[in-house]
Amino acid sequence: MATIDDDRMTKLVNEAIEKQQKKYREASAGLRKWHCPSLSKPNFWRLIKANAEAIMASRGVFRPYDIDDSNREILNQMFLYVIGSDKCKLNIDKGIYLAGKVGCGKTLLLQSLCEVLHFISDHTIEMIPAPELCRLIAEKGFDRFATRPLFIDELGRESLEINAFGNKIHPIKELMSIRYNNGARTFFTSNYKLSTLSKWRNEKGELIGYGSDIGDRISEMSNIVEMPGESRREKWEQNL
Repeated sequence: MATIDDDRMTKLVNEAIEKQQKKYREASAGLRKWHCPSLSKPNFWRLIKANAEAIMASRGVFRPYDIDDSNREILNQMFLYVIGSDKCKLNIDKGIYLAGKVGCGKTLLLQSLCEVLHFISDHTIEMIPAPELCRLIAEKGFDRFATRPLFIDELGRESLEINAFGNKIHPIKELMSIRYNNGARTFFTSNYKLSTLSKWRNEKGELIGYGSDIGDRISEMSNIVEMPGESRREKWEQNL
């Protein structure tokens, strides 16, 4: 840049700052749509219960949705998340990474939450199991999944490396980089702690995870929540 006087420089700096502030305002404008302060807690519980029972029915399970010590506090925090409360322990501007044991109810819970978020925001959060997502990426590429709200179920159960368009790619690793750069709202369930998936290769050189760089990105994109409890499926079967 050529030498210019102070007044001209100040004007240019102000214009540059205003341009960046406009980008910030545009990027953050949609955040409010994810929250509904007027939703009461009883109505939130009713929505969660109705959504969960409808989802279970679609799986052929017909029973009330249980709220107990393993999910009550998580649901409390999810209510505060939905209404955008400053009392929420979660970052209300991030997605959620829900980890837990097989069958503990994490997919059902997070899928029900995504239905509530759709109800209050009109954002459709597409739910895709990680193995199916990798197949779709191999067939159609990354563009379809670059920015849309997404719920990736069973993270860590997919093939870490696949062939696509004649090349070997790391589908989830590469997709997470793209979505991170786009600020895309992402929800996850996994049987694995994020620290496990953040490994890249083991001592034998075998591919075992996404690497610490992607682990850090997922951590920045989402609230890491661990769901306690054992499998609910055995309990359901005993009650049939």
